[in-house]
Amino acid sequence: MFNRSVVSRSLVLLACASVFSTITWAGGAEVSGFGGGITLDGGGGTHGVYGATAAYRLGDNIHLFGEFGYSTLASSAFSTTSGGVAVTGNASVNLVDFGGGVDYSFRPSSRVRPYVVGALGLGHFYGTGSGTGSNGASANVSVGLTNSLYGGVGGGIRLYLGPRWGIKPEVRYQRYQSSLIQSNTVQYTVGLFYQFGQ
Repeated sequence: MFNRSVVSRSLVLLACASVFSTITWAGGAEVSGFGGGITLDGGGGTHGVYGATAAYRLGDNIHLFGEFGYSTLASSAFSTTSGGVAVTGNASVNLVDFGGGVDYSFRPSSRVRPYVVGALGLGHFYGTGSGTGSNGASANVSVGLTNSLYGGVGGGIRLYLGPRWGIKPEVRYQRYQSSLIQSNTVQYTVGLFYQFGQ
């Protein structure tokens, strides 16, 4: 099940990324989309993650970026009885990340450019559910669970397949910290990037 507010936020982010890249032609901009997995500690399992970034090149080696990510961390079907009515449906716990950071590239003139990355942001955890009763009634629910600050460090490689575009595998450790959630994650993704003004 895909939450309507997540779609709205994704479209706003992509529009902002497009505007950002348009106004930073001269300095050099990069937009990318990525997909991969996120592994949670404590037996939380591995789940899919995807998102987008927009970056501004501050120099030959440094990119300042903003990012958005989305993941469904848990999903299950359920069946129960309430007031004599059988109810079936499914529920999920989802994570939306809004953040940014900086990456530092090595060998800036090469077609293969390793980099290290640091990031900070806000993770929004929320639950969604839908159910249908044997009497034909149905309901959809979305509930905010908590917001959590996160910090992350990692590294990756920009592999240029053309003058301005290529793929970007990356591995990152992230820590989520709030009054309700303290979780360590490892996120591994592969992105497709395109650069302007290089």
